[in-house]
Order: sequence, then structure tokens, then C-alpha cells
Amino acid sequence: MSPVRRTLTRPRKQLPFEDWPPADQIAWQALFRDGDLLEGTSGTARHWSVVTRRSNGKHYGRWLAWLEAQGQLDRSVSPWARATPETATAFALALLEEVAPRTAATTHIGLKCVLQRMAPDDDWAWLKAMTNRLDRGAKPSRQFTMPELPSPELLDVTLGELERLSGLVHLSARDLWDYRDTFIVALLLACPIRLRNLTMMELGRHLVQQGDEWHLRFEPHETKTGQPIHLILPAALDPYLEAYLSRIRPAYRGADTHNRVWVAQKGRPMAYETIYSRVTMATARLFETTLSPHAFRTLAATLLAETSPEDSLHTRPLLGHRQFATTEQFYIRASQLRAAQNVSQALLAIRDGEEALKPEETE
Repeated sequence: MSPVRRTLTRPRKQLPFEDWPPADQIAWQALFRDGDLLEGTSGTARHWSVVTRRSNGKHYGRWLAWLEAQGQLDRSVSPWARATPETATAFALALLEEVAPRTAATTHIGLKCVLQRMAPDDDWAWLKAMTNRLDRGAKPSRQFTMPELPSPELLDVTLGELERLSGLVHLSARDLWDYRDTFIVALLLACPIRLRNLTMMELGRHLVQQGDEWHLRFEPHETKTGQPIHLILPAALDPYLEAYLSRIRPAYRGADTHNRVWVAQKGRPMAYETIYSRVTMATARLFETTLSPHAFRTLAATLLAETSPEDSLHTRPLLGHRQFATTEQFYIRASQLRAAQNVSQALLAIRDGEEALKPEETE
């Protein structure tokens, strides 16, 4: 007789929508119902973007999967009735055992957002307090290290590599990849948009030539904050963009079947994850420092803040933030750096027997 194989069924990490209890499916779909905002007939989460709906749906699906694994997924009660301080606390503790603190906090925040909108008249103060504690206690899983070179020098290195590749008579497949990836890095240095917007870029829609200038535009419904984005590419990038569009992009077979700016090896639009990976590899090759697409936003904010307090005010519209408070942390970081430099100069002056410079003389 052949041995009997035992199949161990592992608890699901996320419950797909089709397996949600009917009450949860109905409550979820009601969040996005069309209607009159003033009369209160429209869904409470109708304003969520496609990305936000997808991510919060995953967070809620993880909550349901955990309840199922604990034997607490009561399908006879309303979705919000299952959320109690006890169950939410146990869910948070289970998350912290499985994933990084930041991921646990993000999942719990997503759950809070869904429950609040499913039952807006209920008192969720206790859940808000819990998610706030998780959020404050969560540290990024990866600490961002500022590169040794400032942004202008990083751009010089990037443009130098594009110039070298442009001078090649015959471009290999590797050269095509390097040019595309290097230009993406150059674009991020000049226009630090979010990875989502970088991925969706289309010719004639987001990237448009007006006269001698190239404009980058995103409508409010296409951005994370609901704020429109309108940036003009620096003239220094123009010849390399035109070379990409006329020589590099057409070299990918199948690129003419769609309008996406970034093309993958087989001619299909580059995926979100692929662009992320290629940017990290390109920065390691160019700068000997791995930078994620989001790191360019930190670089831009810090550069403006270090330049002057007035320039730091331009950070908010550049990055598409709603409020300056979101970017203020970069100004504080820059102020700390400037203060440290002033202290160092004063200490060196004392050591060398010179009169310490006054603050206004250090500028």
C-alpha cells in the first residue's frame, strides 16, 4: 500500500471578496454607491481612488481571514459588530507576530478606515486610539540613507551616463535597458513623482510637448492626495527624452501597441514592481547607493529646504502634498544639518585660535 499523504490546510492570510460573508460584501459595495452627496445617498467611501479601494479591501480581507482562523467569523452579525476592543487588540498582536510593525500598523489603519465608513454613526474613538498607537510605534523597516552626493551632482552623473549611451552607434539589449532605467532616474531627480504616477505615464496624456517644453500632468483623480500635478521637465532632459522616444522606446518590439511611456523587454508596459526594481538597480549602478523611487521625494524636499526657508515652501506643490506640515519634517532635518555645520565651524575656529563666526556670517 502506498503511504497516505496528509494535507495540512494553512489558515488563509487574506479572504478573497467572493468568500466574504454576504453582509460584508453588501456593506463593502455600499461604500461606493452612486448618489447625491448633499442628500447623503452616495457611498461614504465613493471618493476613494482605485488604489485605495484595492489596498483597503486587502486589509479588510486579512481581518476576515484572521477571524475565520480564530473561529470568530460570525456570518449572522453585521460586519462592524465583530470589531470589539478585544478582537481588534488580538488581531493587532497577531499581526505584530507575523509582519513588520509598519505593515501591522498599515493593515490596522485600513481596517479602521473601512469600519468607520461602514458604520459612520458608531463610536470608533477606541479604534482610532489603537491605530494611532500602532502607527507611532511603527518604525520603517528600511532606513533611508542619504547619498553622499547632493541632488545636482547626482543629476550630473545621470546625464553623463545618458550622454555616453547616446553616443553608442549600436545599442545592445543591455544598453537599451540601461538607457531607459537611467532616464527614469533622471526624471525622478527632476520631477519626484510617486511610483504610481510614474508607472501610469502615457504619451499625449500625461507627458505632453507644448512648444519647446515637455509637460507632465496628472489629474486630481490620478493622484494620491487628489491634488493635480503639473510639472515642466528641465530643458537639460529634453534631448535625452527625445532620444528615448525616437530611438530607445521604438526598439522594443510591441511598443507601438500602447501609449505607456515605459516599455518592458517584451514590449508590454512596465509594471509597478518592475519599475521599482529597475530604479533600485540603476541607482546602485550609477551612485553605488540603492535608492527607491520614493527616496527621490526625500532628496527633493531636503534639497529645497537646505537651499533656503523660502525655497522649502515650494516643496508642498512639487510633491503634491495637501499641507506643508507633511513636508515640514524635511525642513526640520535641513535646519538641523545647517545648525550642525555652524557648530562645527565655530568649534574649528576655536581650535585654530580664531574668532568664532557669527551666525549671519556663516551664510
